[in-house]
This record gives sequence, C-alpha cells and structure tokens, in this order.
Amino acid sequence: MTMTYASNIPTKEWVHARQTYLGGSELAAALGKSPYQTPLQLWMLKTGRSEPFLSTPITEFGHLFEPIMAEKFTELTGLRVRKISDAYEHPGHSFLRGNIDRQIVSSDRHDGPGVLEIKTTNSYRLKNEQGAYPRSWYYQLQHYLMLTGYEYGYIFFFERDTGIFHDPIYIERDEPFIEQNTQLAINWWRRYIVTDTPPDPVNHEDVLILYPDAQEGTSLEANPQSYAYYKRLKNVRSRMDELKEHESALQLLLKQEIGDYERLSLADRDLITWKNQVTNRLDTKALKKDHPSLCEQYTKQTETRRFTIK
Repeated sequence: MTMTYASNIPTKEWVHARQTYLGGSELAAALGKSPYQTPLQLWMLKTGRSEPFLSTPITEFGHLFEPIMAEKFTELTGLRVRKISDAYEHPGHSFLRGNIDRQIVSSDRHDGPGVLEIKTTNSYRLKNEQGAYPRSWYYQLQHYLMLTGYEYGYIFFFERDTGIFHDPIYIERDEPFIEQNTQLAINWWRRYIVTDTPPDPVNHEDVLILYPDAQEGTSLEANPQSYAYYKRLKNVRSRMDELKEHESALQLLLKQEIGDYERLSLADRDLITWKNQVTNRLDTKALKKDHPSLCEQYTKQTETRRFTIK
C-alpha cells in the first residue's frame, strides 16, 4: 500500500474552515466535558477571537503515524479499513460534521461498516484518566456513529513515550447518549455561536480571557452578592490558615519521630520519606550584582492581573 504522509497534515485553510462547524474532537469541549478546553475557549476559536494552532510536533506526528496505525489495526484484528476523504454532515444541521480516521469495511465479524478512531497519546495522560482512555474520545466516536449511521466503532491508540500499541477497544452505538448530546450540541451552537454570546467562564483562565486588563484607577462598589462572596472567601482563607498550622505541627511531630532515619514504613509499605535532596538554584541576586547587563538582557517582563484579598 502506498502512503502519502504529507497529505495527512492539516492545511491552514482546513484549520480555519473548522470555524464553521462543530467536529467530533470538539464535542466534549462544547459540552463542558473536556479537561483540556473549556466551552469559552472553544467559542473563542469558533468565532475567530483566538487563532488556532496550525500544527505542533505532536499533532504532526499523529497525522504522519495514522496510516501505520491503520495497518497495525488490520494486523491485530483482521478487519480491513479504508480512508474516507469527504466529511460526514448532519442532514438537518450542517454545523455538525466529522471526518473519520478510517471506515472499517464490512466483515464476517460485524454486520455493516464501522468507524475506526485512531489516537496517539502518552502514558502520563493515561495514568491521570478515570478510565482506560479519555472520556472525550468516547464523545467523539459516538458523534461519528451519529453522523455515519453506523452501529459500532473501535478506538485504537498508541503511547508515544513507551511505544505500546493498546488493544483496539470495541464500542457499540449508544443511541440515548447520541440523542442527548446531539441535542446539547445543537443548543450550544445556536445559543453561543449563532448569537455570538460567550459561554460562562468555568475556570480562572476563562476569566482572564474575558477580562485580561484592569482599568487603572477604577473601583467597583460591592453589592450584596459580591460582598457575600467576599465574606465566604475570607472564611475559607481563615480555615485554610488553621489547617496549614495543624499540618505544620503534625509534620514537626513526625520529623521528630523519624529522626535520623530516611523513611517511616508499616508492613513494608512506605508511609513517609524524609530524604536528603540536592537542588541547584540560580543565585539571581549575585547575577544582578556581578553581571547586571547580562541579567537585564535575559529578563522578560510579563503582565497579568493579581487577585489580592484585603
């Protein structure tokens, strides 16, 4: 089989065209189910308020490696696949689209074709997931099953740092899941994209996106709600200080117990370690004194908003 690797790398035109529709890899973010992108951050991309990344070494590797993954899937399962160049589109809502990685050809094992979703990841990310793979991949595959009308699919992924090919995971069409999340996606697009209204922020990064700069010299008079938030935050800070003091006291007692030993254990299981550790830190004070011009050359000024409780 002849592979043309360069054709798998997204072009600038393709990336910007994605602003006109919601794809499978974006569904979880739109519904607030992605740990890597919020609904507001996705809205910023779709409305052209932030510039999308055209390519990174990791995404480029994924595209280049995709044909090899497809061959490996066939080797492991015996299921033949083929590349589908055209995007699938929802018949009633053209802003719901998707490009599947591969179509699984009909076989004796399955009635009708299926969807193969190919992923490259790393072991660290997988260790921090609740399940065997990121939940957003499930949203993506079900989105493709909705668009294609197929009854099944497989997720097949590779760990870049370990070189491990995971066993392909068979997933059946989940109709209630599809119906619910398709309607939520339609509602999201109509509410936020069509009306050009930003979704509510869900983390501190979102708030900085909406309000990056403070107007110097201005002040907002507290209303009953903001003052209540302030009092609750002060109360939480006070309790945190008490807990930190309690934590410090317990650490002191345990260090006294451990003494000259390196670890505290129970039944051959480490409970606490208190080891010698060597660290190398840059003496910025001495650097500024001995080489002020060099220090100034490599000093970078950044500006952000600092949140301070009085």
